[in-house]
Amino acid sequence: MEHQYGGWIIDATPDFSLGKFFAHARLTRSSPDSDVGVQKHIERDLAWFDTEAEAIHVAHQWALAWIDMRESSAATT
Repeated sequence: MEHQYGGWIIDATPDFSLGKFFAHARLTRSSPDSDVGVQKHIERDLAWFDTEAEAIHVAHQWALAWIDMRESSAATT
């Protein structure tokens, strides 16, 4: 499941193993400047859940907070 936020694409699709859904956040940002490469950040094993919906929700919320923190710290420098 992908969403766009703050110039990033968030993929919060969980992994399923051992009867649990493992929340992951995969973030990708490509620059409009062709000289700059694609930025990626992957946060693995945020937590595990009994339902896919819970895992997606936690990964998505984590990604939003990560992007907001990164953007606010970049604005203050």
